[in-house]
Amino acid sequence: MKEFRVLLINCNTMLDTLITAGIGILSASLKEAGCEVKLFDTTFYRTTDITGDDARAAALQVKATDFSDLGIVPNEGDVVDEFVETVAAYKPHLIGLSSIEVTHPLGIRLLAAVRDSGIPTVVGGPYATFAPEIVIRSPGVDMVCVGEGEQPLAELCNKLRDGADISAIGNLWIKRGNEIIRNPVRKPIHLDGLPRQDWSVYDKRRFWKPMGGKISVTGTFEMNRGCPYTCTYCINSGYQELYGDLGGYYREQDVERLVDEMAEKKEAYNLVYVYLVAESFLTTTRQRIREFGKLYREKVGLPFWVEARPESINEEKVGLLTEIGCEGISIGVESGNVGLRKNILGRNVPDRTILKAFELLRNTGIRVSANNVIGFPTETRDMIFDTIQLDRELDPDGIMVSFFSPYKGATLRGMCEELGYIEDDEIARDYRLGPSMDMPQMPARELVGLHRTFPLYVKFPRTEWKHIRAAEHDTPEGNAAFKEYSERYVSAYMS
Repeated sequence: MKEFRVLLINCNTMLDTLITAGIGILSASLKEAGCEVKLFDTTFYRTTDITGDDARAAALQVKATDFSDLGIVPNEGDVVDEFVETVAAYKPHLIGLSSIEVTHPLGIRLLAAVRDSGIPTVVGGPYATFAPEIVIRSPGVDMVCVGEGEQPLAELCNKLRDGADISAIGNLWIKRGNEIIRNPVRKPIHLDGLPRQDWSVYDKRRFWKPMGGKISVTGTFEMNRGCPYTCTYCINSGYQELYGDLGGYYREQDVERLVDEMAEKKEAYNLVYVYLVAESFLTTTRQRIREFGKLYREKVGLPFWVEARPESINEEKVGLLTEIGCEGISIGVESGNVGLRKNILGRNVPDRTILKAFELLRNTGIRVSANNVIGFPTETRDMIFDTIQLDRELDPDGIMVSFFSPYKGATLRGMCEELGYIEDDEIARDYRLGPSMDMPQMPARELVGLHRTFPLYVKFPRTEWKHIRAAEHDTPEGNAAFKEYSERYVSAYMS
């Protein structure tokens, strides 16, 4: 078999070190097909002014951590120049870019820098899947992968290596002169048929991840793919639509197979923490959770973090989480306005269900965070204060507040475009760093102020709300007030 070198680009946000299961599985699939794989990772380049973790710490959502304590700092070299050098030295036969919406422009800059090399390029990931017409217009892009990439990429490499016709590979859009060949999406792959993740392509620094105020060697594992729900603000609604006629997108991995890989990686990489990729960990059968708990305790036994929906939480499942060793759980509250939740977000969950979930988890020793989102289309200041009021009643250990980012693939993206809040080809911002839209009923400036003071409104008495409102404003007086309140908040709730 002739050698075939693939250069994968993980176009990542700066110092977001959590490894992605997708890249690991993709690398393993390519190696299984006989390819050599190298990863160019943008994680450790200075590509933004502030990291997502630093932004969240500044907004009082997480405890501040400092990677420099571990000797981890952004590279001072230019990311584009070093990518060009990597391509020249490695001489790949194919370059594959994996990007999310916020990092896609950087990925396109990288591909543009080697456009004259003659090396074929393929772009995959969520943005490529949901905006293929936009992505394939870029001169440096030869192919786009719509949907899952493991099988089509391996097939593409085999055909390129053999000099065979690549025009009919499922999931791929291919430029041919002035023509674009749009192949249909193939059926979703069975997760148990995929190889175990290949972590050898990652820089060892990628395993250090801040969680709960500590930086730990963390492993990421894909428990399932997709989500059984179709919340309109999430790109999983887009995946369900894309794969709707092919049996749906949501699949679960075999528990024993999953835990065996965890045990193997724990020993090989000295893991001390586990991050489980499951959009709603507890939305599954009791038998599956019991089986996972039994095998996980026996073979892995590390603290772990999960996400869950409030309606999936009951007394039995909370008991199982405690027994297994769950250290942290994030529960999707999203909005405290019932009408917005039901009619705009597609989450028909009553307040009493959310309150019951948090009450069941209280005093368990599990660190419980409430996930909130602000800045939805049509959302007003009063609606955001409905969310603040609900959080006051929930009294979570951690308060996470994200800006709504209308990413391509989310059903709400279409609504935002129709309302004129964002253009078709406009890139939505990082949900941690700032709002993507300036809406008449909720100007971006006001949203930024509410974002940074949200935890203050939740935890401090109503009698102080007038003073907290002053801290919303980016003025000398407002910033001084915010600094004073931040110090009080950190001392009282994050020490």
